[in-house]
Amino acid sequence: MNSPQNQPSIFVPDKNKVVIPFMRDVFTIPSNSRHKPKLIGSVCKECEEYFFPKTGSKTTCDNPVCPRSTSEVLLSGRGKLLSATITRSSADGNLEHVSAVILLDEGIKINSHLIGWEGYRDMLVPGSPVELVLQDLGENEWRETQVGYAFRLLTGRRKPVFPPTEEEKRAAEAVRAKSEKRSKRQQARRKKEAPEKAASEKKRTTASAKAKAPAVKKKAATTRKTAAKRKTSAAKAANTTNRSATAKKAAAGKAARAKAPKKTAAKKTTAKNTTQKKTASKTPRKRR
Repeated sequence: MNSPQNQPSIFVPDKNKVVIPFMRDVFTIPSNSRHKPKLIGSVCKECEEYFFPKTGSKTTCDNPVCPRSTSEVLLSGRGKLLSATITRSSADGNLEHVSAVILLDEGIKINSHLIGWEGYRDMLVPGSPVELVLQDLGENEWRETQVGYAFRLLTGRRKPVFPPTEEEKRAAEAVRAKSEKRSKRQQARRKKEAPEKAASEKKRTTASAKAKAPAVKKKAATTRKTAAKRKTSAAKAANTTNRSATAKKAAAGKAARAKAPKKTAAKKTTAKNTTQKKTASKTPRKRR
């Protein structure tokens, strides 16, 4: 697997070192850490077309309809990833490199190495932001520090996620096997203890049922007594209601009988008066 130790480190400016570029007139070398490196390119002021690497101050624009000459310009050094290819070293199969096609903010497509991608494999997709960095390539025979340019992913505050190494895989496998053995022992113990637990549970259930039996009987007796009392109260209430109804009927009959003679006497008097009137009307008057 790839390791940061196998990759060239990022160049840090140091006044005590003699620094030379791996390729001249391609990028700038900052004198301190506050400044960032820039790519050196060319621009045509007439058609605003950018070129990398620079074409020279007297070179004409590549645009056939633009005969103007170009001028040197410093490019931003920022862009986005168009494509990325992971390759393995032939000498060491575990060493991986990434070659990328990058589109700069000025609209120029360039090929470059990509560094700092370990732990961010999911970002090796088109559209991921990148920036220019310088790599420390070591010292030459004249004790001069050589530097080259590359690009790295802009990951922000995301934390890298590295794939597990062979040692980590073996450790994880040992932990998994140990947990499986433990689970098997627990299952065997549970199977062995299952009959004993069932018997103890049965005894406990029987004892609790026996302990609850008197209480259940007492509750049933109380319930029956309560039901009998309610039934007696209902019967008494019904008898009282029947008696009051009978008394009311008797009083009503007595009142009716008391009113009946008066009505008969009134009828007889009325009939007598009517008979007398009829008799008087039939008797002829005497002539004078």
